[in-house]
Amino acid sequence: MSEADYTGHWDEKFRTRAWGRYPPEDLVRFMGRNWRDADKAAVKVLEAGCGPGANLWFMHREGFAVHGIDVSPAAIGIARDRIAHENAGIPAPAPDLRVGNFSRLPWPDAHFDVAVDIFALYANTTDVIRATLAEIARVLKPGALFYSKLWGTGCTGYGTGRQLEPGTYDDIPEGPCKGMGVSHFFTREEIAPMFGAWFDAKAIDTVQRTDGAANQRIEEFHCQFTRAAR
Repeated sequence: MSEADYTGHWDEKFRTRAWGRYPPEDLVRFMGRNWRDADKAAVKVLEAGCGPGANLWFMHREGFAVHGIDVSPAAIGIARDRIAHENAGIPAPAPDLRVGNFSRLPWPDAHFDVAVDIFALYANTTDVIRATLAEIARVLKPGALFYSKLWGTGCTGYGTGRQLEPGTYDDIPEGPCKGMGVSHFFTREEIAPMFGAWFDAKAIDTVQRTDGAANQRIEEFHCQFTRAAR
């Protein structure tokens, strides 16, 4: 899929689906535990693949200096409008939201205190995932935190559709990645080595549940990393 096709794919999704209104509870806990007593306006947060801004909306309301990037102009437009209208008067720095490819981030080295990926990295082949991890590491300060949510191979839909490489499929007919295009399903064993060139793992937690009246299995990895100094 070309970059233009990829942009069109996600534009169509964000224009036609009513999703992404609220952040996941685990992200709320992560931000609260780490910056409960911080000067939030001084904490620069990057969300890679921010979509229509549910997480940025929440973090901006909390007072963080939020930055986001997404390949979809439609998603960035929705995020900008929502933050402008619903967070008017919030004492937080103005959000910095950009349209672009997160494997080529438009911010300088060591710029951010924390980065967030909520089911965005997975929607790529592993070479793009690794390029994006290198970019996220580049723009994070040494010791900064990175929170990432990834789909696991225990999800309904894993192993179906058209295989592009080990663990990566397209045209998936069922499960949480149905209709999402390119999707990489992670094993727990591959996460630390894949991220390890740039990050040290603090926690890799596994969540397994059912969804859709128990008609599909869900496996998620909730990962916390620190930007390695090496």
